[in-house]
Amino acid sequence: MPSITRRHLLGGIAAAAGTYGTYRLHRGAASATFESWTPESGTWPLRRYDPEGTAHNPNASPPRRPPTANEIASVLDPGRRPRLDPVVGPDHVVVSGTGAAAYPRTGSEGSVPVGPAALAGFGPDGRLHTVRPAPEPAVVDHGADGLRERSRVPLGVEGGGSDPTAIVVGASEVYVGVANGTLQAVDRAGRDWDVDGSLPTLAEGRLYAADAPLAGTVAYSGRRGLDRRLEPGPERVWSAGPVDGFPHRPAVADGRLVIGSYAEDGGAVVALDADTGDRLWDPRDLGADVSTPAVVGDRGYVTVDHGDGSGHVVALDLSTGETRWGDAVEFGAFGPVVGGDTLVVAGERRGDGGGVVRAYDTETGDVLWTHGVDHGPGGLALVDERVFVTAGPSLYRLA
Repeated sequence: MPSITRRHLLGGIAAAAGTYGTYRLHRGAASATFESWTPESGTWPLRRYDPEGTAHNPNASPPRRPPTANEIASVLDPGRRPRLDPVVGPDHVVVSGTGAAAYPRTGSEGSVPVGPAALAGFGPDGRLHTVRPAPEPAVVDHGADGLRERSRVPLGVEGGGSDPTAIVVGASEVYVGVANGTLQAVDRAGRDWDVDGSLPTLAEGRLYAADAPLAGTVAYSGRRGLDRRLEPGPERVWSAGPVDGFPHRPAVADGRLVIGSYAEDGGAVVALDADTGDRLWDPRDLGADVSTPAVVGDRGYVTVDHGDGSGHVVALDLSTGETRWGDAVEFGAFGPVVGGDTLVVAGERRGDGGGVVRAYDTETGDVLWTHGVDHGPGGLALVDERVFVTAGPSLYRLA
């Protein structure tokens, strides 16, 4: 998305990591197993859906014909739009920014107050977790019943670089990246630790993170037995070095870690071996702001914002880095998500402040439909046969 606000939405609100208890975080032994998990059918909790960051919901079947848009609610004022990304839990769609609200997935009237939140994510047990902003940053456990606040843990991060970058809610721990390059984690027992890397991804028993100071993209091992009690954090397995520009959150699937980046002179897609950190092929320089691909098997679907009001949507063979199909678009494209055999992307038009949501056939690249919105979209989520999209101050359902 072309606005500088979106490109730097990693900064904005002071926060860090937390636990489920009601006491203050303290430094101690860690007990994180880094176990991944698969949400129930139709529940896809984080901005990129799963802890692996694939942006792929195999249970979704988004419309393949032009949909009808229904406004679920007017959410927040347009000034808060850059962080309005929908996250979907078992019963609610939650939008977060400097404030947050939850709406029934059914589209029925009414909302559930959530309170201020910079980031939000549902865990595999259906419980919502949010990161509260300064001046009293904290992680809040809202519980599954009515999304009421169950507990709040104050956070100890202050000063510059304390803005939250990403949240991943695992089966027994919560990970929150911070703009200063730190990844903070805590388990349900209240044992916490921190390591390098501000953009976490959790896959196949291993924790990965991008944007680690000097080290770039890193991988950490899961621990067993006494290691979890004696060491304050996990052991680093490999470091792959920085990518060009500012990285997006990585995605991990089928033994590959892929990551996109933003740079004024050209971002890129990079693919690494998830076990070793070795590069699988030369980086693909595709434009100024290159998304991390939405990953389905050996295919990656990338959106590109060239920064001049134009963009590209590209399907890559993740085994080789070769282009399978591409579409030059008249908007800055971002936010690729896949459900079934349908790719959906968002875009922002220059000049009139409006935007689009567009669907493609994943195999052929044929455009299935394009839906215009009055404001630049904030984010997309695919659930069942619906597309949830935030645009300006509103949350819409396309079906």
